[in-house]
Amino acid sequence: MSIRKIKNIYYVVAIGVVFVVINQLALTDPPRSLSSDTRLNDTASKSVFAVINTPKMGTGGLVATALSDSCTRSNIDVDGLAAYDCPDDKTVFRTHKFDIGSNAIKEYRTNNPESQCLIVTAIRNPTSWLASKFLESLGAAKFKPELGGCNLDEWPSKETLLRDFQEYAQLKDSYGALTHALPGLLEEFGGGGIREQYEIMDANDGYSLLGPAPPGSIVEGCNLLFLRMEQSDRWPAIFEQIDPTVEFKKGVARDEQCPNLIEYIKVITDYEMTEAEKKSIYQKGERFIEDWFDAYGYMNKDPLKDHIIE
Repeated sequence: MSIRKIKNIYYVVAIGVVFVVINQLALTDPPRSLSSDTRLNDTASKSVFAVINTPKMGTGGLVATALSDSCTRSNIDVDGLAAYDCPDDKTVFRTHKFDIGSNAIKEYRTNNPESQCLIVTAIRNPTSWLASKFLESLGAAKFKPELGGCNLDEWPSKETLLRDFQEYAQLKDSYGALTHALPGLLEEFGGGGIREQYEIMDANDGYSLLGPAPPGSIVEGCNLLFLRMEQSDRWPAIFEQIDPTVEFKKGVARDEQCPNLIEYIKVITDYEMTEAEKKSIYQKGERFIEDWFDAYGYMNKDPLKDHIIE
């Protein structure tokens, strides 16, 4: 996909202890990957790295990637927000809600006006996201042996599990979390819709870079790295270009937590919805869900498969 020529764009990316400035990058088409000649030295005394991400879209791995062993969790009294203090005056935020994350960034940068800022978020296909979200709804304890989880005696039959999943997929409340992070981010950065970003990600092998956010924005000056989970195998290379000292850390999958439950988990992850089931979800009237489904061709072809069930 061809996009208009962009000049004098500054992408300031903070991960761990290093910042990268992509300076004066002129493009006629989206880059296939970040090039090594754009890697420059840190120019900021302070920085903030914020993971503002939809649940079950790689949040744990993205936060773990940003954190070093020397980072400590801050004692911050904000529901839905985790903050970490890291070496070299780096701060890491984690939240599933744009309003919470953007306000935390604004407060931080008001107190540290010279700081640099990167926001990271991700998207994944409806099939794997819904399966992961349903498994999460069963309760974290079911997947933690130390809490009595991974116990087949505590699980329903496969038939009951599948029926529960089918019912869960049709509940409007099951999709509420989708609107808490991405819509606000895309609006703030002028990113258009999921379909538009999906095309950019196709050209970039799985990512889009947006920003900096314009003057007057609550996240003014921040940049947004938007990743697609189906190309998560590319994430280590993307992060390496941003900071060679950073090691990408993948979240632990459910079947890795409980290997004895693989056959039960596969009942959910391998289930293919009928056209009637997909149409029922699509027609619930949520514009974001329609855009998400359309981006992945969910109503007219098999969506991309990822295997990052968390």
